Amino acid sequence: MTAVDWPAVRARLLALLERDPEQGATAPPLSEQQVVEAEAELGASFPSDYRCYLRQVSAGGWFLDELRRTGHGWGWGDNQRGDLTRPFPGASNGPGPGAAPPPGGWTARERDRVAGLAFIADRGSGTAVGLALTGPWRGTVWKDSRPACGGIHPLLTEDGREATFAEWLLDWLAHMEELAGATREQRGQVAYCWHMGVETPIDWCPPPGLLRRG
Repeated sequence: MTAVDWPAVRARLLALLERDPEQGATAPPLSEQQVVEAEAELGASFPSDYRCYLRQVSAGGWFLDELRRTGHGWGWGDNQRGDLTRPFPGASNGPGPGAAPPPGGWTARERDRVAGLAFIADRGSGTAVGLALTGPWRGTVWKDSRPACGGIHPLLTEDGREATFAEWLLDWLAHMEELAGATREQRGQVAYCWHMGVETPIDWCPPPGLLRRG
């Protein structure tokens, strides 16, 4: 993939949010010290494009969950995560046997966390997008649809490759820019096209299989 102009990406993101404030807000970028601290605590280095995003664009918010430090340490919102030091894909590692379930019980993602996969974007109903930090697919993005009776599958580019973080982010940003300022009717038409598989963002790719290379 060609080099990404990350300051330009930040400018596009801020311009989009200014034109379309319903999208929410985004956090400021992290410092180098904060990124290093997060990597050390999580036990895995971030892929270079995600690292550039954190340093030059935003720590998250709106499209991505914010990477931040809480009383429980560094993490992405309320998302659970598996052992990020182990290779992905690999055996899942669930909560400890004595762990108390959260209010409402365990979601599939919390009950069966995946080694090496950091959930960086909540997509509702317990589903999420994960970024592989280890293993042969390091740097690619995956959709966890288990809570919706689906599976875990890679998000693919138009030519059938597993999408990198940057490819996924830029694809979504371009789609959102096209919707900026659209009427409700126009948004509805676009949503229908996406549902029918026309001009869809990478996030809408159909699952090709569970943790299986094509």
